[in-house]
Amino acid sequence: MSENKNYDVIFKSTFLFAFVQAFSILVKVVLNKVAAVTLGSAGIGMIGLFSSAIGMLKTGTSLGISQSAVRDISEANQNNDIEAFSKTIIATQKIIVITAAIGFVITAVLSPWLSEWSFGNNLYTTSFLLLSIAVAFITLWEGQLAILKGMRHLRLLAKANVFGSLVGLFISIPLYLVFEIEGIIPVLIITPICAYLFSYYYVRKIEYRRIKLSKRELVQKATPMVKMGVALSITTFLSQLSVFLVSSYIGKEGGLQSVGFYNAGVIIMVGYFSVIINALTTDYYPRIAAVNNDNAKVQNELNQQSIVSLLISFPLIVLFLMVLPFLITLLYSKEFDPIINFIRIGIYGVLITIISNQVDLILIAKNNTKFFTILAIVYRVIELVLNVVFFKFYGLIGMGISMVLGGVIHMVFMTVAVKKLYLIRFEKLFVKTALLALLFIFLTSFISMEENVYIRYSAGGLMFVLSCFFSYYFSKKYLNFNLLKMRSK
Repeated sequence: MSENKNYDVIFKSTFLFAFVQAFSILVKVVLNKVAAVTLGSAGIGMIGLFSSAIGMLKTGTSLGISQSAVRDISEANQNNDIEAFSKTIIATQKIIVITAAIGFVITAVLSPWLSEWSFGNNLYTTSFLLLSIAVAFITLWEGQLAILKGMRHLRLLAKANVFGSLVGLFISIPLYLVFEIEGIIPVLIITPICAYLFSYYYVRKIEYRRIKLSKRELVQKATPMVKMGVALSITTFLSQLSVFLVSSYIGKEGGLQSVGFYNAGVIIMVGYFSVIINALTTDYYPRIAAVNNDNAKVQNELNQQSIVSLLISFPLIVLFLMVLPFLITLLYSKEFDPIINFIRIGIYGVLITIISNQVDLILIAKNNTKFFTILAIVYRVIELVLNVVFFKFYGLIGMGISMVLGGVIHMVFMTVAVKKLYLIRFEKLFVKTALLALLFIFLTSFISMEENVYIRYSAGGLMFVLSCFFSYYFSKKYLNFNLLKMRSK
């Protein structure tokens, strides 16, 4: 595939999943707005505590199969080996069912302790018992998505996400409006069930052989997948554990309202900008997994993907900074204005993370799980310490500073690692793009704090227009790609 053709594929797949993620984010916006109005900041804080617990448990019990399976399926699919990827798909489905059952049982057993750890009492034991259903269905859902990603059935993957989100929304809104606080648990359960049903339906459309695997064949297929998955799940579990511990710490130090503010800010930055992160990585990881033995190709994919990431994300961040106060009121309410400065600072950490995530995926594609795990453990410990220390001394703004420092540390760790291990590095074109993007965002940050509304929005609008022009000009001149026409020259 020519370099220009590859940019065409990257941009098109990115915009496809940008639409899908934007739709999913719109669904979350509507749902969060309803939750904010009906439940208030304390209700949002409660949702945050439940969600972080679910994420931690799902990660700890799913064995990382949804990630490791993508790599195995991509390799088999790249080699056009129908029997191999058929066996991999079937093995994946069987393992996912087992891990979903494990997640269900462990969550149910731990429900009294989860209530105590999260809320300091046992009043929510039944709630966590019911949430074991959510943990199981999230595991099942992610397993189905792994199959679609691995085989790069991007349109089916897009449909599964869109329809699952839409149906979940239509069911969830009445639950919040009618039952208010009591509707939180049903919403957290129904949402993943809807997502799973649609993903299962579209996986059934894939053409592969329904081969019956013997126990020996299942073990042979599952063993390397589980080994890699366990290493990945440990690192992801540490991330979820960190979020859980930080949320609990903030709750004890500042109360449920502080947790609500923190989670609202994180949702806006990390959750809503996952529209970019997920869109970029959905097709990127299967591509580098398919060519993981060729360092030159992996480096080429990294640099192309990273440049595309910047060209798409930084104009959106410029616009985001300018409309932030209005956005907070729209998404939540005026009660949440204290999170504005937290987000203004933390957004730099998000931009850095968008790029650094693409680097650490190289270690996963290379199956260097031992080193990746050690690196991730060290990083998560540092991240947790930064979060606790900066919140203690600087409150919510300190959490924004912590996000930036954490992003920088993560980027340094990962870039040094892949350069030392595989001689894979960022090229000059990417560095030039990154510096110019940061300059735009830095200037916009100052403009967004201007008290004069006319000056603020006039200058901010100009910065947004210039950032869009820069992305268009840069892609046309250096990538030989017309961003407006969405096709190669």
